[in-house]
Amino acid sequence: MNIRPAISAPLPWLTIFAGRAFGKAPSRKRRPFLRLPRTLKITREGWRFVVLVFLIGAAAINTGNNLLYLVFAMLLSLIVISGIMSEHTVKKVGVTRGLPRHIFRGVAAPVRLTIVNRKKLLASYSFNVKEAKTEGVEAEPLYTLKLNRSKKTHGVSRYTFSRRGIYELEALKITTRFPFGLFIKGRKEDGPEEVLVYPKIRPLKTDESVPGFSSGASSLPRKGTGTQLHGLRDYTLWDDSRFIHWRSAARTRKLLTKEFEVETEQKFLILFENCPDRTFEGGGAGGVDGGGGGGGPLFEEMVEKAASLANHFITNDFPAGLKTLTAEVPVRAGREHLFRILRTLALTEPEGPPGVPSVRVVSL
Repeated sequence: MNIRPAISAPLPWLTIFAGRAFGKAPSRKRRPFLRLPRTLKITREGWRFVVLVFLIGAAAINTGNNLLYLVFAMLLSLIVISGIMSEHTVKKVGVTRGLPRHIFRGVAAPVRLTIVNRKKLLASYSFNVKEAKTEGVEAEPLYTLKLNRSKKTHGVSRYTFSRRGIYELEALKITTRFPFGLFIKGRKEDGPEEVLVYPKIRPLKTDESVPGFSSGASSLPRKGTGTQLHGLRDYTLWDDSRFIHWRSAARTRKLLTKEFEVETEQKFLILFENCPDRTFEGGGAGGVDGGGGGGGPLFEEMVEKAASLANHFITNDFPAGLKTLTAEVPVRAGREHLFRILRTLALTEPEGPPGVPSVRVVSL
């Protein structure tokens, strides 16, 4: 006999313990032994209310006054009603995330939350949805005043990640103070999801200038298909008429065509020596604020520098690549290539013997 569905108690721990004592857990999924199906927290107003109930109850017992017994029973019934109504608010409410494609450390990312009320008869009132506590993640709660039966709603919550790397988001928590604000009841909605967070991109400092970097392509003093004029020659039938030098033709009465110099495209390779910082003591994963693998403040600063350099080159239409002690991204252009570099940096960990992490740029 399984009596768990038959108990809809205002105190959630009765359900879990009664179910374990007299019935079987559902075969499709087992909860951890110490995880309760609901969480319950008493608010400041709730504590005052509970103290008042105990005082009236003690007075009723001492005096035997029937009116005090009646008031005491009424106050207890409010606790029962509060438990039942809050249970129906959080029950059968589903939440899913819509994460943005690219997320950066320390930058608030808008996450679209879809909330569904799966109940067929009752609406849910006045509840919050927030990411369950995860180390390194700060998420804004999303408030919903009313969600009718069999309806869904959407909202945006901002997530801020304090370090780069991979995060495991496990669940979202639905909480409510409805109806009287005496208790905060919560329920977790499982939603495991993996998130990759890129390093933070910052403007380059004045002392981080790149040798050989210019704002445009450079030219070589030989004929080619660039934009700088190399010289003039006689026009032939196979030449494009758009390149006729009409001023010289008017002066010499002879058709001349323009020749251009060859332009060379600047290419840059970012060399990141991702060795452990020998001056840093400590360090498991996430041991440093902003760190992905406990490499220390200097290591993380070099990761951000490499990411910022890659962003600087590629957003200025220059091909760039990355080379670390254990990985290599070829030199290419384009925004998608930038995210390949950032993905590699997001997962970069200290390698090799301790030293001084450093970043330098080679112009190709």
